[in-house]
Amino acid sequence: MKNLSSALNDKVCDQDLWSAFKQGDQMAFANIYERHFIPLISYGFKITNDKHVIKDCIQDLFVELWEKRSNLTDVNSIRFYLLKSLRYKIVRNLGARSEDTLDHIHCEIHEENFELAMLQDEYNSFKSRQLHVAINGLPKRQREAIQLRYFHNMSNEEVAHIMGINYQSACKFIYTALKSLRDMMHLSSFLPLLISFF
Repeated sequence: MKNLSSALNDKVCDQDLWSAFKQGDQMAFANIYERHFIPLISYGFKITNDKHVIKDCIQDLFVELWEKRSNLTDVNSIRFYLLKSLRYKIVRNLGARSEDTLDHIHCEIHEENFELAMLQDEYNSFKSRQLHVAINGLPKRQREAIQLRYFHNMSNEEVAHIMGINYQSACKFIYTALKSLRDMMHLSSFLPLLISFF
């Protein structure tokens, strides 16, 4: 399962991903959301223990990103940009407190870890269900190749042998299936944001 997740999340450099997003690429935007959602939540809890404020600020951040994408400047680090922007939003949202006070606000460590663990479990469970549905939506031969390769830890050569096809065909089934899964997973995770935007 870990190998499959890695295959679905091929690393694209921040500059290329940001450039594609600025040009209106919804998949690039979904990728940014997926990569940074959990770190943003974690960082939010370093500033305040109000999970509703954190949730609202993250949602506002991504809404504004999409709406203002064409006017955004280039960035070297997407995470740095998002963390800085989120902090600004949370500080403004909690405007009754000074920044000096906010810098020292920390919820109890066990409470913070519990909240974050719950969010991570919920997010991972959601992604797992997404993946299961996406795999079941693949053509039969692609689904078989993916099952053998990633759920039974077979090599491409072993997949070809078991399926009774040549090596090139096995690689093609796996590559095409991964591409389809990547597209379906990104679009699926992007859907909740799209609903709130349009």
